Amino acid sequence: MLFHTFQHLRGITPRKEQDLWRSGITSWDEFDRLQIKQLPLPLFPPDSSDNSNSPLSPARIALENKDIAYFVSRLARYEHFRIATSFPEETLFLDIETTGLSKYYDKITIVGWSLGTEYGVFIQGDNDDTFRRAVSQAKAIVTFNGSLFDLKFIIQEFPDIDLPICHIDLRFLAKRVGLTGGQKAIEVELGVKRPHNLVDMAGEGAPVLWYKYRWGDLKALKKLIQYNHADVEGMKVIFDVVVRRLLKKYKAPAAIIRSLHRFAKDKSKIVWAEKSADGCGIQLSPYKGIAGPLIFLNDLKVIDKNHEFRVVGIDLTGSEKRPSGWCLLKDNMAQTQCLGSDDDIIKATLDCRPNVVSIDSPLSIPRGRTTVFDDDPGRDEFGIMRICERILKRRGVNVYPSLIPSMQKLTARGMKLADHFRRLGVPVIESYPGAAQDIMGIPRKRASLEYLARGLRLFGIDGEFDHNSVTHDELDAITSAIVGLFFWSGKFEALGNEEEEYLIIPDLHVKTTGWRKRKVLGLSGPIATGKTTAAKFIEAEGYSYSRFSQVLKQMLEAQGIEANRATLQEIGDKVNKDPGQRWLCKQLIKLLPKCGNLVIDGLRHPEDHAFMVETFGPAFVHVHIESPEDIRSKRYVADGNTEEEFKVACNHPVEMGLDKLAQLAHMTISNDGDIVALEKSVTDIARE
Repeated sequence: MLFHTFQHLRGITPRKEQDLWRSGITSWDEFDRLQIKQLPLPLFPPDSSDNSNSPLSPARIALENKDIAYFVSRLARYEHFRIATSFPEETLFLDIETTGLSKYYDKITIVGWSLGTEYGVFIQGDNDDTFRRAVSQAKAIVTFNGSLFDLKFIIQEFPDIDLPICHIDLRFLAKRVGLTGGQKAIEVELGVKRPHNLVDMAGEGAPVLWYKYRWGDLKALKKLIQYNHADVEGMKVIFDVVVRRLLKKYKAPAAIIRSLHRFAKDKSKIVWAEKSADGCGIQLSPYKGIAGPLIFLNDLKVIDKNHEFRVVGIDLTGSEKRPSGWCLLKDNMAQTQCLGSDDDIIKATLDCRPNVVSIDSPLSIPRGRTTVFDDDPGRDEFGIMRICERILKRRGVNVYPSLIPSMQKLTARGMKLADHFRRLGVPVIESYPGAAQDIMGIPRKRASLEYLARGLRLFGIDGEFDHNSVTHDELDAITSAIVGLFFWSGKFEALGNEEEEYLIIPDLHVKTTGWRKRKVLGLSGPIATGKTTAAKFIEAEGYSYSRFSQVLKQMLEAQGIEANRATLQEIGDKVNKDPGQRWLCKQLIKLLPKCGNLVIDGLRHPEDHAFMVETFGPAFVHVHIESPEDIRSKRYVADGNTEEEFKVACNHPVEMGLDKLAQLAHMTISNDGDIVALEKSVTDIARE
């Protein structure tokens, strides 16, 4: 094709090339003969880099020397197919299979290619010399969507590989002749027939075959290679059709089109080692790496023989009419069911007193938005995606924006449910099972429910799901609960920001020392139980001290109001109603050091407890201090107050959540003795 090409010459546009073809100049030889006879030709600006009489002399030398760079630099990218047709024996058709779509989390499983009539494959874990040799021999490389997928993975996993500089991406080339969609869709449109055992297999099935192979099924690897080979051979057919349609669109002479090499005739075959005469075919060997997920439950070190850990996972739907998946994970045992109404979900969850609830649903909206619906005045300015969703998109993880129309009711329901739990003191995190499954190295539900269930079992989870059929919602609910385990262990990444809050996903490589070794003590209790005195004893043990009233005091000072117990209670009650207790917690956190042990004085609402668990995980220990009312009254009066003032202060609305806080506390101590006894009790806790 290059021998019939003129667009690499300076001043020759696609239209001028068509004019040349139409005038009978269809090859370099014809061009030179006519130039020698000095026949009228379109104006050819002189090529200053060449001193010969013909502007085609450099191209002839480049073609003879197979200098691909010369043509790559002079032809538009969408014309590089001409290079491949000119070097058919050195054009590499390539396709990869991966564990998923995310270059950030997923890996190549196999790389298949065809060079001429030969097919070769690299299997992850094997020697890659043959693959590298094939790439080094190629002058051009053909992929389908390789610009966005295949080549990005290859460059990441083979950073030193020298890929051909001429790359033809059939996905974009095919669009120029009206062929759109994925490779399989285009093959169907063109009438390409795949082997009968691959006809119904879609791209989502390739990762499942790899999982099957890793878990001991050699036949699965064989089918994966056959699937890859079909992709490679299908590209040849598409390439031939697209190039011919393009040239017809360019109004190229029929003789040029007939002269083109047909790659589909260079059919390659899979040669298996056991059928090869010299034993040099593709060898199917058992997987050499660790079978199963990329991490196991025991690696998280959450299960404690002396402490039962409970996490509830909820795969929420957008309507109470459609059942949601619900899972209670007690250590490694999963109990699942499908629940419809919010009341049913709340009751089932509260009955099992979980350490944390993990919900598969957006639990916040983009910063600046006030409602989930499209009539929100901030819709145009602030959009429909949160920071966490943008991060996952950049990493190649498929995630829906929280406020597209189909997600709006789900987001509203998730936010309402999370708010209800938090007001009751139940910590809630947002999870995304699909991303978690990708990171853990187990199939998603859309790939295979059977192998998702098997992956959960291999991870270390037991339950009826492994013996009886359960819904895909229940399996995702189990995965949501597992995210709670990752959160508790410290092996997680929080995506988002303070305003939009965070989506929790597993992180297999993060160091957990700071998360697990830190200690954050939160003190609650009625007035005059000695909370502040206890906090000062703990501070003396090297803890950084803070209290909720610090934030309220700053607010009063900004308004020019004296801070005393009455004014602090009054503004505390107002803040609790609007902008809310969670807002106050966030303001307090801003005052705290990012590392080291902390003591926080003055928890007054169940939501304070929930927020601290969500922020500090297992590092947070809630200590409730109790004292008989008569002793507290005497202490209060001893500080210069009256008994009446004591009663008024105790009956203020801001003090009404203390009974619920007592039930939420991890431990309770009594301060009905002397100060020495109190000091010993709290310093023992601080030193544990």
